[in-house]
Amino acid sequence: MLGSYAIIGAQLVIANGTAWSAQYRGTGQVTVCFFGDGATNIGAFHEALNLAVVWALPVVFICENNHYMEYTAIETVTAVKRPAADRAPAYGLPAVVVDGNDVEAVHAAAAAAIDRAREGGGPALIEAITYRHGGHSRADPGKYRPADEVAEWLGRDPLPAYRGVLISRGVDEAVLDQIDAAAKAAVDLATEEAKAGPEPDLASAFTNVWDNGGWAWRN
Repeated sequence: MLGSYAIIGAQLVIANGTAWSAQYRGTGQVTVCFFGDGATNIGAFHEALNLAVVWALPVVFICENNHYMEYTAIETVTAVKRPAADRAPAYGLPAVVVDGNDVEAVHAAAAAAIDRAREGGGPALIEAITYRHGGHSRADPGKYRPADEVAEWLGRDPLPAYRGVLISRGVDEAVLDQIDAAAKAAVDLATEEAKAGPEPDLASAFTNVWDNGGWAWRN
């Protein structure tokens, strides 16, 4: 899990690096890289897709298209309807679009892409159409989004939607309640363990910064 990047789209080129490492070492690992619709207008998006195809890297790029960049509707600044999928063919990748709120559709598309990458079939790109429930961050009230649009998408929340699917297939609601309770308990336990843990040593901020594992040689 490599989540330490601050530049929009930087994770795409990092993903290529980890995928190349797996390819070089022959580990059978596949890198899965998530990014938002806004990252598709960054140069790194195009550079990463191009090189991933050239080197046939075992990487799956997944664009979570929630229709908005930070505060801007994606369609107001993008020339194509599907910012990721419509550009994929330019780099020799199929345009795969799935309902990002459909659990089984996403699982099927991801599983196929990951299996193909693991077998040496090269990279894939999936654009999952979804929506964010709140603002871009906790400091963003999200008032720039139409209220009726937000209400419509909240009604398509994938968790209660899939719960309904499972119930319609005969799964006992009590079983689903138990799963929900177990998941919430696990999160609560992890939260309390983190809060009760010791503060990290400040010296740890200087470890693994450079290729020799330290930083002192820079001085």
